[in-house]
Amino acid sequence: MTPTAAENPSSKPVSGIGRYSDQYHSQALTSDDELLALASSEGEREFAVRAVAFLRGRVRRRVERDAAWGVGAENLALFHESSGAEERRECEVARGWQRERWAAGFGWLTGPVRHGGAGLPAGYDRLYRLIEAGFEVPDMNPLRIGLGTVGPAITAFGGPEQVDRFAVGLYRGDLVACQLFSEPEAGSDLAGVRTRAVRDGSGDGADWVLTGQKVWTSNATFADLGLALVRTDPDAPKHRGLTMFVVPMDAPGVEVRPLRQLTGGASFTEVFLTDVRVPDSHRIGEVGGGWRVATGALAGERRAVGDRSHEQNARALALLRTLAERAGRLDDPLVREQWARLYSRLRIARFQQQRLQAVPEDSLTGAERAVDKLLLTTNLRLIGELAAELAGPAFAADTGAWGSFGWNRWMMGALGYRIAGGTEEILKTMLAERVLSLPREPR
Repeated sequence: MTPTAAENPSSKPVSGIGRYSDQYHSQALTSDDELLALASSEGEREFAVRAVAFLRGRVRRRVERDAAWGVGAENLALFHESSGAEERRECEVARGWQRERWAAGFGWLTGPVRHGGAGLPAGYDRLYRLIEAGFEVPDMNPLRIGLGTVGPAITAFGGPEQVDRFAVGLYRGDLVACQLFSEPEAGSDLAGVRTRAVRDGSGDGADWVLTGQKVWTSNATFADLGLALVRTDPDAPKHRGLTMFVVPMDAPGVEVRPLRQLTGGASFTEVFLTDVRVPDSHRIGEVGGGWRVATGALAGERRAVGDRSHEQNARALALLRTLAERAGRLDDPLVREQWARLYSRLRIARFQQQRLQAVPEDSLTGAERAVDKLLLTTNLRLIGELAAELAGPAFAADTGAWGSFGWNRWMMGALGYRIAGGTEEILKTMLAERVLSLPREPR
């Protein structure tokens, strides 16, 4: 049987869909020259030489994973799903690799020098991640919340002792974090959280007692600490009565329960806080200033989600191209129209992210990351819709065929991404009111 274009990378597809998918699909960079060419200045090149030498001495080169049909696992789930024991093993491997990064000076590239970071611009962090993608490094998913969301928030809003105690521990691989934001009764309005914190005593030595419930929490089963947004003043306007705390996940009164998802996995949890005592030294920012810390943390989460999405989407396009070929619909006008719309939006999202990478992080208002996240969620949905069109009934009924029902998990994950990192409706309302100056919704 003649191999398809996806099975034979040297072949050159002639259909319109094939041309677009090949342009978008990114190959792994496998030579030192290719990796060093990513640097755009002499300083970055010197950094890249050190990074390549560090990686080459510890891990193997990455083997290109093409989109060959039927080879290996489909890997179409958008949310990481492992059993509790598997998650813990993956976490320990990731922590070991983060410790190696830290020891070699690559663990916290943008961190303040006084706290053990390298003090480099954000461009060096992006450069390192591009170089590291050329090597077979461990899956860092168990640490992403700590490194991409919680660590930056504590560094930006915490005091020096808190940065040393919590943020450095995260970047050194000693600690793992989760994010205790969402609640069942708050719906899509994060400022509506009801978990309360009451001060017990007075002065700097006073404790806070936390009571409430959080939900859709990743990593909670093995996390050492959680960044918790709670209400400290029920009489204040809802955005002003919030405060942020670091909660030890092994503290008395903390209970973690796994949530079984429609996809069959249980990677999310609900966390119950019952009279959990937290010292005031664990408060991040001012009392009543939690909303500012939360928006900073969410900006980091949206940035991290967008950064991870492009290679995943490129692989999805390559698989969809082969699915269209196998279904005999490469030249179907309906499919070509859907493909053109999807490809255009993926390119727009990529250009938007590249534009943001050229802007200093401290000059962003938060609206830019909201746009980035909205583009991502729409594109994930469009990929799922095209897969459903091409797979037909096998999209909904599992026939055992490779590359068909697996897209169902993609689509269910796409629905989840509409909530993760800020619900779409809330982000659109924010953009309408704060950027477009449209009339505010009644409150």
